[in-house]
Amino acid sequence: MMSRIFILMLAALAGCVLYASATPQPLVTEPDGMDLSAANLQISSPDHSAEYLQKTGGAIQPSMEGYYRDLAGEWTIKLVDQRSRPVGTLELQLYQFGAVIFGKGIFKEGLNKEIVTVEGSLASGNAMVLNAVTVENTNLYRLAVNSVDGNNTSGTFAWFATDGNDPVKGTISGGRSGQRKLS
Repeated sequence: MMSRIFILMLAALAGCVLYASATPQPLVTEPDGMDLSAANLQISSPDHSAEYLQKTGGAIQPSMEGYYRDLAGEWTIKLVDQRSRPVGTLELQLYQFGAVIFGKGIFKEGLNKEIVTVEGSLASGNAMVLNAVTVENTNLYRLAVNSVDGNNTSGTFAWFATDGNDPVKGTISGGRSGQRKLS
């Protein structure tokens, strides 16, 4: 009995070895004309090759270096959908570190109020992009905000809900709750 089990185990092991050696293994080769050795890779940026940077002038997006707009403070932003129906109002306290914007606030819809967290960044020109997320219902309000004078705003929004429906889109208006004074 023991010898039969031993023979069956050897047969199974031999079958596995035979199968593994018969299975074709992929062969990796470099395309003709490409030398992918580390010595010949000449990438000046982790995002782009030297040739691409030369063609585009080296800019991936407008640099924020030396560009500073003080957008920290209290903001009130009204959201209206594409059918001119009020969606709600965001009352935000924004903080800023360079081009990074973050904060917290309240989303008001009628008599309902919900806490929101906010993150975003400065964009080129007079714009900032903000993402406000309600804490309780987990709705995302993605805002493209334009503020020519740093006090008043206009722009667009998209409201993403967790139900998977298409986002509600519309316009925004509002500004700083306490006007910033230019010196």
